Amino acid sequence: MLIIFDLDDTLIDTSGSITPVFLRKTIQTLIKNGLKIDEDSAFEKIIKIDKTSSSSKESIKIFLLNVNANKIFYDIAYRAMTDTSLSDIKIFTLKNAKSTLKYLSNLHKLAIVTAGDEKFQFYKIKKAGIDTSIFSKIVVAKGNDKEPYYKEIIEELKTDVKKSFVCGDRVKVDLQSAKKIGCKTIHMKWGRGKNIFNKKEDSKLVDYTINSLEEIKTIIEN
Repeated sequence: MLIIFDLDDTLIDTSGSITPVFLRKTIQTLIKNGLKIDEDSAFEKIIKIDKTSSSSKESIKIFLLNVNANKIFYDIAYRAMTDTSLSDIKIFTLKNAKSTLKYLSNLHKLAIVTAGDEKFQFYKIKKAGIDTSIFSKIVVAKGNDKEPYYKEIIEELKTDVKKSFVCGDRVKVDLQSAKKIGCKTIHMKWGRGKNIFNKKEDSKLVDYTINSLEEIKTIIEN
């Protein structure tokens, strides 16, 4: 079988260990570059926005719109959010992620399809200590449409789509296109995906729901 994973809030604790640090750093960078805002107040507001937005980039955009910031601050903020120079930042995997991935890799083909800045995504994988050698393919999508990447991996690895699983936290981004092409979908209830889950609509696109990555073992083996 083939199991394709999202990265953020599926394998690594993005919402808990990364997003708050980088949002704070982004606010500080904006202030240094001339945006007239109070750091603590701004941080509190952007954290609140981030709880219901689809991505950190969207959170920044909404925040800057709310404070009527000049367009120059958008690029400044986006660069700050993907700055890999913070070598002391700690990035954690979700509980038992490494051991679960190792176990699954001995029995099945694994892949990652994530979205975002390519350099930053691989930076997070490395900092989290995830062994990249156990994955047959790691792809950073150029946008939120993951369907062509799923299709490409399934074809390249010569896997039956009916024996392919996709696991992610955001139903619309990670699972909708997977369900469309015939994959089994696994919703990781963590972080952003947990906060913006729509029971009425999103539940139609989810075959399995998990709270811990190791629950995948039971799903795959049944």
